[in-house]
Amino acid sequence: MAELVDCTCLDIYGSLQLAALTPATVYAAFLVYGTAPEGAYRGLSYPDQETAVAVGGRVVARHAVCLRPDDAEARKFRGRGAGEEARRPSLRADGWEEMEMGRLRTPPVESGGGGGDVCVVQASFEVLGWYPKRGLVVEGIEFRALHDAS
Repeated sequence: MAELVDCTCLDIYGSLQLAALTPATVYAAFLVYGTAPEGAYRGLSYPDQETAVAVGGRVVARHAVCLRPDDAEARKFRGRGAGEEARRPSLRADGWEEMEMGRLRTPPVESGGGGGDVCVVQASFEVLGWYPKRGLVVEGIEFRALHDAS
């Protein structure tokens, strides 16, 4: 677990070998986090937060996200380019929040899935703007199989 005290640039990366995941399975990567109490966090709302999931260096999912949605803050940034609506977090039963960073499908065994230890799966979270931020408490990045995903 790590807490962001004060910075202007923030990148969080997590990776594991593809062989650690079950072949021919859909996974979602989640950033699991909390924040300091109201007023003690800053720069975790809009704008410009992005996640990416890559397999073997090739990005397979990229999304705009917002760790601390604030509709009043969001209105300030509307119209800054067309794009997808930012994903919002959900609260877990254990009290942490989670943000889905993206999904990937592991290849079947016949095509090398689960066999070698060369291929790496990486998930990243990045705040693109150079404005002050603080109060983020990161528990980790979790890869979870989605059994009912199509």
